[in-house]
Amino acid sequence: MFKKLRFIISLCFCLLFIQVLSAHAFTYPDRVFFHKPQVKVKKAKYVILLIGDGMGYWHVDALRRYLNVSKTNMESLRYFGYMTTFMRNSTGEGGLSGEYWDDPNELGSYDPALGGRTPWEIQPVPAYVDEGATDSAAAGSALASGHKTVKYALNVVPKPEGYPADEPFTVKYYPTIVDFAEAKGMATGVVTSVPFSHATPAAFIAKTQYRKNYGEIARQMIFSNLDVIMGAGHPYYDDNGNLREEPNFYYWSRNKGPYIDDEDGEALYEKVVNGVRGRVFVDKKEDFEDLADGDGLFHGGPMPRRVFGLAQVANTLQASRNIDDGDPSDDWKVGGQAFITNVPSLETMTRAALEVLEQDEDGFFVMIEGGAIDWASHANNMTRMLEEIIDFDNAVKAVVDWVNDPNNGSNWDNTLVVVVADHETGHLQPLNVTGDEVIKEQCWGLNCEGWHHHTNSLVPIYAQGVCARALKAKYDGDIKDNTQIFKVMYQAIERGCYELRIPE
Repeated sequence: MFKKLRFIISLCFCLLFIQVLSAHAFTYPDRVFFHKPQVKVKKAKYVILLIGDGMGYWHVDALRRYLNVSKTNMESLRYFGYMTTFMRNSTGEGGLSGEYWDDPNELGSYDPALGGRTPWEIQPVPAYVDEGATDSAAAGSALASGHKTVKYALNVVPKPEGYPADEPFTVKYYPTIVDFAEAKGMATGVVTSVPFSHATPAAFIAKTQYRKNYGEIARQMIFSNLDVIMGAGHPYYDDNGNLREEPNFYYWSRNKGPYIDDEDGEALYEKVVNGVRGRVFVDKKEDFEDLADGDGLFHGGPMPRRVFGLAQVANTLQASRNIDDGDPSDDWKVGGQAFITNVPSLETMTRAALEVLEQDEDGFFVMIEGGAIDWASHANNMTRMLEEIIDFDNAVKAVVDWVNDPNNGSNWDNTLVVVVADHETGHLQPLNVTGDEVIKEQCWGLNCEGWHHHTNSLVPIYAQGVCARALKAKYDGDIKDNTQIFKVMYQAIERGCYELRIPE
C-alpha cells in the first residue's frame, strides 16, 4: 500500500515537472526546446541612411545634455556601434588645385592605442586624431560605395601610384548603393540641409575627381535616375532667404578642376524648373509641407512620383543666416536669432521625401544629410551646431515614425535605418552641464583652444531593422569601419540577413 502511494506521488511530480518545463522552455533559452526554431531570411524593401555631417560622439552628448533627456531620437534605435573614418592619404606633393587623384597614395589608419578604443574614452594621445582626417567626399564615397578613396574625390577607384595628371578622363569609378538599388527597381533619393550638389549628397550618385566640380556634379545629379533631390543652393535667394538682385549659379555651374570647363548653370536650372527627368520642381515652403503631410501639391492635388525640391536659400537651410531681429542680446541662444521663415526644416523635407518615395512598389533607398552640423562645427559655434543637430534628430524621429506607421507598408522586418556621421568636426570636448550651460561651457579643441577642422576620431553608429545587428559594438573596442555601412546596406537589399525565430 505504501509503495503504491509513493509511486502515484512520484508520477504526479513527474507530470507536473514536465508541464512546468514545457511552459517555460521558451523563457529560459538554456533549456531544451520542444519546438524547432525557425530561420527566416529578411530583406530590406526600404533603406534609409541618415548622415550627421561632422557629428561626433560628443556632439550627440551635447544634444542630449542641452535637451536634458535620457536619450535622443537617434539613440533610441536598437543597436549602437562606432567606426573609423580614415581615407587614403596622399604621399605626393599635392594634387591639381587641391585634388589628390593624381598623387601617389596609401591607405590611412586609426590606432586605438592612440585615439581610444571607444568614442567616449579619454583619448590616450589627444592630438593624434587631429592628423590624418578624411573629408566629406572621401568619407561619403566610403559610405556610398564601400571603398576608400583619396581626399576630395568622389567614388574614384584609387591607384597607389596615382593617375597621370594630364589624363584626367582615364580615372575609373566605383558604383554606389544608389546604382545597386536602382538596378533592383527601387526608387532613390538624396536630401540635405546644404547645397544639393555638395560633397555628401554628391557621393551617392556622382563620379568625379574633385568635389568642387559643382557644375559637373549638378549635371550628373539632374540627369540621373534619382527620384527625389532636395536641398539648398537656390540661385535666386541669399543666406537669409531673401531674393538676390542678381542670381548666383555657383553650385550649378562652377567647376574648379583645371581639366573641366564650367557648366551653363542657368540652363541647368531652367531644365530643373521645367521638369527634366520627370521631376516636379518645388521651392516654396508650403509645397514642401503639403508633400510632407501626404496631401500632394497645392493643398490636395496629385502626389508627384518624382520631385526636385530646392529651398529658397543659398548655402544652408538656417545655419548661415544673419538676421537683424532688433535684439542681438539673445543671439547666443538656440533660436535666439530669428529663423528664416520661408524655408522648410530638414524634418519637413525628410517627411516629404518619404511620402514621395513610398509610392514605389519596389521600395526605395534614400540618404538624408544634416550637412550644416559640420558647417557650425567648423566655426566652433555651439548654438548653430545645436540648432542643426536638433533638426537632424527630428528628421530621425520622422523616419522612425514613418517606419512605425501601419499604413505605408513599412515595418522593422522590411526596413533598415542607419544613422552615422561621415567624420567628426571641431574636436568637441565632453561637458558635464545641461541646458543653456552647454552653450556657455562649450569647449572645442585641445585645452579649449579651438579646432576648425575635421578629426580622425571614432564616430557613432545607430541602427535598427534588417541586418542592423551587424553594426552593433558587441564589446568595448569592437570598432567598425565606414566601408561596412555600405556592405550592410548592400546585404540588406541584395541577400538579406538570417533571423532566428522561436515559434510560440
